[in-house]
Amino acid sequence: MRLASTLVFTFAGALATLGAGACGTYEPVGTYTRDSDSPLIDQPAMSTGLDKRDLDRMFGALVNDLVRSPFYAGRAGSAPTPSIALMPLANETTEHIEVQLDALGSKVETALVRGGGFDVVSRERQADVLAEIDNQQAAAFDPARAARVGRMVGAEYVVVGKVFDAAERTLDMRRVQYMAFLQVIEVDTGLVKWQAETDVTKAYVADIASW
Repeated sequence: MRLASTLVFTFAGALATLGAGACGTYEPVGTYTRDSDSPLIDQPAMSTGLDKRDLDRMFGALVNDLVRSPFYAGRAGSAPTPSIALMPLANETTEHIEVQLDALGSKVETALVRGGGFDVVSRERQADVLAEIDNQQAAAFDPARAARVGRMVGAEYVVVGKVFDAAERTLDMRRVQYMAFLQVIEVDTGLVKWQAETDVTKAYVADIASW
């Protein structure tokens, strides 16, 4: 009788252990690494969101167009040095990419500062002014509001931008096409002095054969 009880208890314990394992979260065994140790770590796409490679592509296309434009050649470095302010980039996509767009804006701001052709107004100061007059996302790309912010922070020009997307899905694929627009507005006149666009496409492709 004692042996039978022991066997029943042992069997019940084994079932409980198996049940806990089945219901628990599976965590594969792996190791941490960094880009200096694994040079290809930044190559694969991990999602349909924007990653560093995507931001670098967008930044390169937009800023290269800006510095080669007649506007930049005619105003950068002139005396007195013109001032420019960068508005928050508006997220008009279905994706949660606000942080990535803030990073893209910081990259554009850094390029303007390092270029030395303009006096760049602090983005923190602009954020304070935007909070006073309206919602940041609503004011970000509106030329009239952007010009108003520019006057309030003492800028002659403002850089505004938006990112849109076109998201589609099929049985085995989800594709997101991002389209980024950037323009420079002259504060006094409200005229668009420069504008450029670029695009990036991300997708998730399912392996139907493995279903």
